[in-house]
Amino acid sequence: MRLDVRPASLDGVDIDIVLDLLAEAAAWTAARGHANWPPRFSRRSIERYAAAGDLYVAEIDGVTVATVRLQWDDPRFWGDDTTDGRAGYVHRLVVRRSHGGVGLGARMLTWADEQVLARGRALLRLDVVSHNAPLRAYYEAAGFAHVRDVTGEWVDDDGRRNEWRTSLYERPCE
Repeated sequence: MRLDVRPASLDGVDIDIVLDLLAEAAAWTAARGHANWPPRFSRRSIERYAAAGDLYVAEIDGVTVATVRLQWDDPRFWGDDTTDGRAGYVHRLVVRRSHGGVGLGARMLTWADEQVLARGRALLRLDVVSHNAPLRAYYEAAGFAHVRDVTGEWVDDDGRRNEWRTSLYERPCE
C-alpha cells in the first residue's frame, strides 16, 4: 500500500480533514483516559500551520489517512535546544482510526526522518503529555529516548490558569 505524504493545502478540504482527524484522535484518547488535546482545534491554528508549510497529510489511494506537523524549531517545549539546527520536531501525528494498527504511524515517522536528513539534520524530536503512558510507550518502542520533562502554564478562555507537563523525546534519524 503506497503512502503519499504532501503539504496540506489551504483549501477548505484539507483543513476540514485535518480538523476532523485531530478531533477523532482527541475523542479516542480521551475515551481511554488520556485526554491530551482539546476536543476540536481552532480552524485558525490549522490554517496557520498549513500556511507556514509545516502541516502535512498522508493519503492512500486518494484517501487522507494521517496528518503530521513537522517543524524546524520548537522553542515552546525545547527552548534553546532548537537553535542548534540538529533536529526536526514532530507534532500532532494522527492516523485515522479506521487505518490504525497497521504501522502507518511508524511510516509517518520514517517519512519525517527522511525530511530531517534531507535538511542535513540528525535528530527527530517530539513531545508527549507526561501522563499519557501508552503514547510514551509507543514512542519509546519506536526508538525515541526520553530527554527530560518540562512544565508550563496556559490561560483558557475563561481566564483560568492551567499547568501542563510534557515529556520530551528524541531519536537519531535513520
